[in-house]
Amino acid sequence: MRFRHKLSIVLVGLALVPLIGAGLIVQALLTRDTVRSVDAKLSIGAAGAAAAYRAQQVVAQTVAVQLASRPDVARAFRDRDASQLDLSSVPPGYTVALADDKGTFAGSVPEGQVWQASAELVPHIDGRHVIVSMPLNDELLLRVAAQSPLPDGVDLALASGGHVIASPDGLSGDLSGFAPGQAASDGSIGDADVRAQVVRVGGPGRALTEMVANYPTGRISDRIDALRLKLLVPLALLAGLVAALALLAADRISRALSQLSQRALALVRLQTPLPPRHGDELEELNVALDTMSSELTHRMTELEGERARLKTTVARYGETLAATHDLRVLLGGVLELAVQATKARGGRLLLYDTQNGEATEQVRLGTARGSRTDLPMVVQIGRGIEGEALQAQEPRSSASPRALLAVPIVRERALLGCFTVVDAEGGVFGPDDVETLSGLAVQAGVAIENARLHRAVEQQAITDDLTGLANRRQFYEVLGREFERAHRFGTPLSLVMLDIDDFKRVNDTHPMKHLAGDAVLRSVAMAISGHIRDIDLAARYGGEEFAVLLPQTDHEGAVNLAERLRAAIAERLVSFGGEDEIAVTASFGVASGPDLDQTQLDLIAAADNALYASKREGKNRVT
Repeated sequence: MRFRHKLSIVLVGLALVPLIGAGLIVQALLTRDTVRSVDAKLSIGAAGAAAAYRAQQVVAQTVAVQLASRPDVARAFRDRDASQLDLSSVPPGYTVALADDKGTFAGSVPEGQVWQASAELVPHIDGRHVIVSMPLNDELLLRVAAQSPLPDGVDLALASGGHVIASPDGLSGDLSGFAPGQAASDGSIGDADVRAQVVRVGGPGRALTEMVANYPTGRISDRIDALRLKLLVPLALLAGLVAALALLAADRISRALSQLSQRALALVRLQTPLPPRHGDELEELNVALDTMSSELTHRMTELEGERARLKTTVARYGETLAATHDLRVLLGGVLELAVQATKARGGRLLLYDTQNGEATEQVRLGTARGSRTDLPMVVQIGRGIEGEALQAQEPRSSASPRALLAVPIVRERALLGCFTVVDAEGGVFGPDDVETLSGLAVQAGVAIENARLHRAVEQQAITDDLTGLANRRQFYEVLGREFERAHRFGTPLSLVMLDIDDFKRVNDTHPMKHLAGDAVLRSVAMAISGHIRDIDLAARYGGEEFAVLLPQTDHEGAVNLAERLRAAIAERLVSFGGEDEIAVTASFGVASGPDLDQTQLDLIAAADNALYASKREGKNRVT
C-alpha cells in the first residue's frame, strides 16, 4: 500500500474520530438538556399548581369563616330554615352546608372526593358550623390551571391513594413509579407512559392527595429524535467535507514528502550537507491535533461546569420562588440568583407603579450599591436604558459608561417591574445573558403576582367587607396578643365598645332600608378610623356594634377617646340615595385592665356591661 493511501487513512481517521465523538457528546448533552427542560417545566407547573390548589383551599376556608360570622346565617341556624339565606357571594365551584347537633339541615356535601372547610358559628354554639365543600374534580383542576398557567405541554392530574381522581386530559388509573416530594421521574398513569412531578397537597380527611404535573414520554422521545435529526444532517455534511480536505491534505503532504525526498537525494548526490531537521508536516499536524484535542477537552470541561452552575442557580431560583410569600424576601432572593446567573458584579430590582407611571427600586446588590447618578431610585418610563426597557417591555443593554442589562418583568402583558444587572465579568452582556435573565424574569413575574395575591387573600380574611375595619376574628387575635403583652410588661390596656343608637329604626323606616343602614355603618367606621392611633385596632364586632382596642392606654385616656368619638359621630350627617341627611348617635362602654385575675372575656364583658348602662341611661353617652 502506497504511503499516500496510508496517510489518507490516518488523516481521515484523525479528522473524523474526534468529530464523531464530539457529535455523540453533543447529542447526549442535547438529550439530557431536553429531559432537564421538561423536568424544569414539571417542577414549575407542579409548584404553581400546588400553590393555586392551596389558594382554592384558602378561599373555601375564608368563605366558611365569613358565612359563620354573618347574622343571617345565625338566624338560619336559629330557625333551622335557610330558605331566605343569600349565598350569592359563594364563588362558583364551592357548595355550602349548614349543620348542627341534629345534622345537616341546609345545603349538602357533594358526592365523590371533596375537600371541606368548616367554621363554627359566631357567636359560638356547640354543634353549629358552616361547611364549605370543594369537589376534587376536573373543574377544580381547570381553575387551578387558570390561576397558575402551566408551561407548554404540561398537563395536570389529581390523585388520591395512588389513583387518579381528576384529570381534564382524560388520564385515569393508578400512579406507578412516582414519589411525592422527589424530582421528576418516568412512570405511568394507568396505561399512559409519562414523566411527572408529584407534590403532596391537602386532601379529604386523612387521604393522601397528590398534584401530578405530567408530560407524555412519547412527546419527549419525539423531541429528542428531532434534535438528533437536526444534528445528524450537518454532521454528515461536515464529515464529508473533512474527509475531502483530509484526502487533499494527504495528497499535498505526500507530494511535499516526495519533493523533499528528491531534494535530499539530489543534495546527497551533490555531496552538499543536508539542512537540520526541525520536524516535518506530519509532526506539525500532530501538534495541531493535540492542541485542538486539548482545547476541545478544556471547552467541554468549561461547558459542563457552566451547565452545573446554571442548574444549581435555576434550582435555587425555583426554591426561592416557592419558599416564601414575603414579597421583600422574595425580591432579594431572585435578584441575588439573577446576578449569579448572568455573572454580573451587581444588580437591582424595581417594581412598577401603574398610577404614577414610574418604577421604584426595591433592592440592590454588589456594585450597584451607591450608584445613584446612573441608577436613580425612581425611573420614569422612557428615560434611560431601564426606562426604555419598561416602555418597550423588551430587554435593553448598553456597554458604556458601564455594562448594563435591563429586562422588564411582565405578567400576562401587565408590567410588574424590571431586572437590572451591571458590570459583567466578561466586560459586556451577551445574548445568552439576555435569554437567561428573560427566563428568570418570567418566573419572577409569576412569583411576584402569587405573593401579591396571597397578601390580598390574607387581608380579606381579617377585614370586614362593608366597613373596611378588622373583623371579629382579627379582633380576638389582636386582643389575645395585646392582653398577654399587657400582663407581661405591666402596661394598661383599654377596650371601648360602641353601639349605634336606634339602628333598627334606620333600616326599618328609611326608604333605602338596609342600604341606608350600610351607609350609616360605613360613616361610623370612617369616624372611628379618623380618631385612633396606628397602634390601636378598630373592629366591627357584630351588626351595628364596634370595638376599639387601645394598647398602653389607661381608663381615663380611653374615656377621653370615647367622648371624642361620640361627639364626632353625633356631628356627622349621613346622606344616602339623595334623601335627607341622617343624624346618628352611639352609646359607649369603656373597660380597662388587666387585673391579676382578669381574663380577656372579663374585659369584653366589662365593656359590654358599661355599653348597656349607657343605653339604659338615655343613649349617646359614655359609661
